[in-house]
Formats: sequence, structure tokens, C-alpha cells
Amino acid sequence: MKPQTIENIIGNQKIAYTSSLRVAQYRKDGDTMYYPKGVKDPDYCVLKFTAESGRWYSNFKSGDFEI
Repeated sequence: MKPQTIENIIGNQKIAYTSSLRVAQYRKDGDTMYYPKGVKDPDYCVLKFTAESGRWYSNFKSGDFEI
């Protein structure tokens, strides 16, 4: 099978308010520059994306797929 190129993925995205998710995604070695108050910084936000379907293109063919 030849490699496929995914052109788009469709799904839902929401803000993750769970402290454990916010802490897990926060990186002290890089995020502190942008969010100096850490995970409690009001500008710090984690988005959770849940994919549902998508569409691929390859060699002049395309198709939809469900996740």
C-alpha cells in the first residue's frame, strides 16, 4: 500500500478544565516563558480534540474514513 495523505480530520474540540490534564501538558522548560503563573495562569488553556472522521487523498483518489 502506498502512503496516504490525510487532507482533513473532523471532530469535536473542547477546553479541558481537568487539573491533571493541564499539569500533564504544561512544560516548565518552554511554557513558563508564555505562562509565567504556570497551570493557574488565566491565559493557559488545554484543548482536547476528539476525532470522528476524516478524508484522505492519494494518487488522484480520495476516500472518507471513520475513527
